[in-house]
Order: sequence, then structure tokens, then C-alpha cells
Amino acid sequence: MKTRGITEGAMFCALGVILTLVSYYLPFFVLLVFFIPVPMVVLGKRQGLKVSILSCIAATILIGLFLGPLNAISFGALMLFVGCSLGFAYNRDYSAVFKVAIGIVGFAILLIAVVASYEWVMGISFTSLLLQTLEQSTSEVMTFYQTANIMDAEQLAMAKTAMDKNIEMMKLALPSAFLLLPVVFGMVNVIVSDMILKRIGYPVKTFKPLSQWEMPTSLKYFLMVLILGDFIISMFQVTTIPQIYIVTVMNFVNIIFLIMGLSLILNYLEYKKLTNKGLNVLVVILSLLFSSLVTILGIADTYIGIRRIFRRESQIK
Repeated sequence: MKTRGITEGAMFCALGVILTLVSYYLPFFVLLVFFIPVPMVVLGKRQGLKVSILSCIAATILIGLFLGPLNAISFGALMLFVGCSLGFAYNRDYSAVFKVAIGIVGFAILLIAVVASYEWVMGISFTSLLLQTLEQSTSEVMTFYQTANIMDAEQLAMAKTAMDKNIEMMKLALPSAFLLLPVVFGMVNVIVSDMILKRIGYPVKTFKPLSQWEMPTSLKYFLMVLILGDFIISMFQVTTIPQIYIVTVMNFVNIIFLIMGLSLILNYLEYKKLTNKGLNVLVVILSLLFSSLVTILGIADTYIGIRRIFRRESQIK
């Protein structure tokens, strides 16, 4: 192994350990856990798979000294399954779609391993533990309201009903969250790694700008079938299909149309030559706040072609 590889391996190992410790000990920086694999991705691109794996092993040992063996295994597996595998993909110059797929699979393997360890090693149902934690938090909030005399009896009853409904909604949304988490994690790591590698001078294969995304025809008709199916189930009150399946499928349908709606808005800003990055960030934030409206715009653009309409009118003029 070359001296440069050893030096960079030690440097990125230290960076991975620092990110882990900061995200673990400082609650305000917990989102940094999303970026823990990034140092191994950059190292894998620069020095190859062998160096990144050795650096990952060293980082796992160091994390074990600070956080104990169980946490070391968890964070080390995150660096290995996501960071090293993505670093290998970047080193081989794979396409953006393939890189995201590798990130999704890597994090999905880790997530399944965590759930399985709770179920088989500790004998605890992971989902039951999550729901029990939610119910306990709700109970503590209600106890605080009762002892502080902030609400009267009627208001307490309404608050309890609202909290119970929220817990039921969370139960229905839990499968969607488990399925969506690897996708978000994979996308975040690829986007951040692309930014860093391009900044230090490496050519990388990236996605087209979101403003230029268009839905494939096959997916368009497949989603239409799902929407019509949900409408028929709701209209005829079909109860043979568990509601959790319907909610999970429709959550993903809504997310897809939300992305297409955001793409439409960014495309319109591009059409108006409003390319300020701050404005684009503001649009993304507002789109998440008004997600229902943006989702409707995504549906309209998918099946009516709004962006093609205003661009065609500009060509006519």
C-alpha cells in the first residue's frame, strides 16, 4: 500500500469517527448520521476499495473505544455497507442510478440487520418498541397537561382523541417510513458525495437537474391504475384489502407526484430565467410546506403536460 493511501486512509478514518461521535453525543447534530458514510465514499473514489475497507475497520475499532462494541458494529456496518460500496461504485465510475441503487441496497441491508437483531438476538419486536415509545410519550404529555391545569376536561378529551388518531396514522405510515428511509439515505449520500468530488476536481456522473425530470410513460400509466384502484376501493368501501397496504402504496404515489410537482415549479423558474440558488432552496422549502398543492400540480403536469403548454406558447409568441 502506498504512503499516500495510508495517509488518506488515516485522515478519512478520523473524519468518519468525528462525524460519528458528534452525531451521537450532540442531539442538535443528529442529522450528521446521514453523512457518516461520505468520508469512505470519497476515500474509495481516490484510493480504491481495499484502502476504504481498512480505514472502515480502523474507524470501527476507534468508535468501539468511545461508544462500546454494539454502537461500533452499527456505525462500522454503516460505513462498510454504504460508504465502502458507494466508494467502489464511484471508483468504477458507475451511473448515477446505479450508485443510488447501491446506496439503497446497502442501507436496506443494515436496516434489516438492526430490526433482525432486535427480533432474534434481544427478543424484542422493533416495531412494537417504536409504538410503545410513542404511546408512552403521549401518556407523559397528557399527564403534564392534567397536572399543570393548562386545559379543562373537554380540551383534555379532545387532545387525547387527536393524539390517539396521530398514533394510528403513524402506525399506518410505519411501513412507508421503513421503505422510504433507504431511498432518502442513498440519495443524500450520492448527492453530497457528488458535490464534494466535483469540488475537488473529480468528474462524476450525476442526475439531470430536477427541473428536467419527466415521468416515464410506463410509470405514468401504472400510477394511473393505482389512483383509480384507490378511488374504487374508497367508493365501494372494500375491506378485504388491509388499510395499511393501501396507505403504504398511496404514500409512495403521493411522493412521486410531489417530486414531479417540484420539478414543474423549478422548470417554470428556469423558463423565466430565475436561477438564483437561494430562490430554489426557498421554493423547495415552500413546496414541502404546501405538499398537497404541489402534489396536485405534479398530477396535472404528468397527465396534462403543463410545462409543455407554457413552453409551446412562448415558442408561438
